[in-house]
Amino acid sequence: MLTLSNVAILANKIQAIAAHIQRIARIARSIFPRIFRTVMRSRLLIGCILLMVSLMMHLLIGSAEPQRTSKKLLEYGWDVPTPDFFRQHIKQMEQHPFDGVIVKLNVGKEVFIKSSYPNTAFTQDRKNLAATTSSKLTDNFVLMWSSMEYGWDWFNDTDWAATEKNISNFAKTAKAGRFKGIAFDPEPYTNNPWNYETQRQHDSKTFEEYQKQVRKRGAQFMKVLQTTQPRTEVFNLGLLSWMKYLLEETTDADELQKRLVSDGHGLWPAFINGMLDAVHSDSIIIDGNERAYYSYCAAWFAAIRKMIQKDARALVDLVNHTKYDSQVKIGQAVYIDLLLDLFKKPANNVNNDWYGVRMPHFLSPNDRLRLLEHNTYYGLRTADKYVWIYSEAMDWWQNRIPRGAENAIRRAKAKIQKGEPLGFNIETATEKALKKWGPIENTDKCWQDGPLRQRSFQTSLFKKILSNNCFSSFLKKQKMMITKG
Repeated sequence: MLTLSNVAILANKIQAIAAHIQRIARIARSIFPRIFRTVMRSRLLIGCILLMVSLMMHLLIGSAEPQRTSKKLLEYGWDVPTPDFFRQHIKQMEQHPFDGVIVKLNVGKEVFIKSSYPNTAFTQDRKNLAATTSSKLTDNFVLMWSSMEYGWDWFNDTDWAATEKNISNFAKTAKAGRFKGIAFDPEPYTNNPWNYETQRQHDSKTFEEYQKQVRKRGAQFMKVLQTTQPRTEVFNLGLLSWMKYLLEETTDADELQKRLVSDGHGLWPAFINGMLDAVHSDSIIIDGNERAYYSYCAAWFAAIRKMIQKDARALVDLVNHTKYDSQVKIGQAVYIDLLLDLFKKPANNVNNDWYGVRMPHFLSPNDRLRLLEHNTYYGLRTADKYVWIYSEAMDWWQNRIPRGAENAIRRAKAKIQKGEPLGFNIETATEKALKKWGPIENTDKCWQDGPLRQRSFQTSLFKKILSNNCFSSFLKKQKMMITKG
């Protein structure tokens, strides 16, 4: 957009061009005086001058136009709407700053179950979605969980036939609503399909055998989605970003293979490789990077992007590297409850059954809103397309929204759309809060098990960031951006 810095740059360029023209004119006048006088009287020079003025005006006008962006904001949380709610409240939902939502079907969210849902269970949802149109909420997805029914088995073809029918019906419902595709949550809320040690045939089949079978199912999963909805988008709340804690420790393929055997998500990379085996050139797979929930520094967003693009390839079969590079897109996540410290606190204000006291607890209310704007801004800036805004202790559709939250998100989105810098820094306050949070964080053990083992990673990352002056260097850069912009 047109800023003082842009005007200054253009002015300098125009002055430089003018100086060159003056030098050329002086040389021409001294060497060819008669020709110079003739040219000066000709219309040719006038035309050249007009052309130069036109070009300069084009530069000025072009710089003044906002930079268009294809970045999109998605909403997802405990307020996830059903198709009937989506239809009834579409006008109200369009008033918020989102470009799409994740919708939960009335039939449920699980597909890894031993029996299929009846076809008729999807009829009304499809009617409601088909009847709902919106020029604003254009990037929508149908929610699908990875949790599996107890006793469900990757090797059981009957189980898989039921699952495949469910996947197809979910995809058909998404297509009926002209949705982009499926939003797949790999986090197991009940029985875990990715943990080798809890699988039904764990005692009789090796980890490698399970990897091969899960990869086969991943390819079948992708084929069903694409058969039902060509050019599909599979929005995963986390893809290989889910394996971040392992990749921080090693990217050696042999060492990773050893660790996957006992890892709670050890079979997830095999499923991803299966998806890559089958993905068509016009379909995309999105890593929604749920780990971005806990990013407090702009550099962290860039670092996780680099990890997904580079380090995560260690978990991708060599034959799929080209597809991974071209068809896996990177998203980012923003967790409002965490950033605004909406968690319920116990009496001792130190720990509770889940999150405990987090870093934003040590920020002022105003700085928490600035952190929300900061994370939305850098999420959009570093995502290929999608940033999803997640919440639990609020409800966008019932207008139970923390004061200032929506405006913070709107400001971040507007700045990205206009190509503007963030315009402020939050890093000084965040650095102080991180230091206050550190001692409490070390006493909180609730994150040490299962999929929440990233807790220990957060500890080491926070210490690493502080030790290598991430905030100090970023603060200097941000001040320069503010001064220039």
